[in-house]
Amino acid sequence: MGHVLSKVFLVALICLALPVAAAEYKRAPGAYKVSVLNGEWVDAARDDRTVPYKIYFTPDLAAPQPVVLFSHGLGGSRDGAAYLGEHLASYGYVTVYAQHPGTDRSIWENGLNLSSARRSAGNLRHAVARFEDIPFAVDSLEEMNRSGSLEGRLDLSRIGMSGHSYGAISTLMAAGQKAGWGGARFADPRLTAAIAYSPSPPGGGLRRPRRDNLDAVYAEIAIPIFHMTGTEDGSPLRDMDPAERRIPFDSISTVDQYLLILNSGDHMVFSGQRLRGPAKATDARHHDLIRMATIAFWDAELRGDSAARAWLAGGGFAAELGSDGSFDVKQATR
Repeated sequence: MGHVLSKVFLVALICLALPVAAAEYKRAPGAYKVSVLNGEWVDAARDDRTVPYKIYFTPDLAAPQPVVLFSHGLGGSRDGAAYLGEHLASYGYVTVYAQHPGTDRSIWENGLNLSSARRSAGNLRHAVARFEDIPFAVDSLEEMNRSGSLEGRLDLSRIGMSGHSYGAISTLMAAGQKAGWGGARFADPRLTAAIAYSPSPPGGGLRRPRRDNLDAVYAEIAIPIFHMTGTEDGSPLRDMDPAERRIPFDSISTVDQYLLILNSGDHMVFSGQRLRGPAKATDARHHDLIRMATIAFWDAELRGDSAARAWLAGGGFAAELGSDGSFDVKQATR
């Protein structure tokens, strides 16, 4: 209890010390050159399941750097959310995008069929395979860190997990959320922190969430999580109230949580690409805010940067956000 109070007191001091004037945080790209490495991992333990990957990194740094994993949404691929991968790599992070067969862009081979997408999203076998891809990716990165073009470049003691939509579900599972069937667990203790872009309550956006057991569902989450959503962030799969996307933030009390809600932010803005139609007028501003919030969180949690933590939790980001959204920080209760 004393530890929690001391954390609350520290945040209060930060808030008092910081000016509330808007101030950008690493909005522009960093100084490092960005290289891209594409390839495939093959998991012999899962009938040679092939997991394509795309890795953004800088060749300018030979010393080990923090690693950020990214899991795409339903129908996505390793090529999504490049605006985040490139930005983080320009500041020295190694960003790793895994592609999940069965719930990737292959579901659109016969066109944008919503019924087909629902079947893929509700396929338990695909879900289990997707969730198991995360620890397999970390295992594969450990091998890549021992030899090859990334030898010695990965600091695997500092790993961030992130994802959009179905990827946010994958992120919460990797962080310790309990599955709603058979008591399955997919948590990876090697993860340090997480970001869930367009998170979903239990049920994955396919059915209405049960609210009577949320404490148990999230009880084992032990890493800080940043939840990002928007006021128009509904579900492509059902009629979903965007407010449901804050349920994980509201329900997790075991560790510090952050919540960003972008005004007029919709589901696809976090992916960085739209399946159909032109970009929205708010996209560029939203992407700037997402990039700034993302890198400040990783700087704080993966690099231990006190200035980044102060900017994020102490009023700097809220001031920069202004009327473009709302931002909340929730301290752990135990």
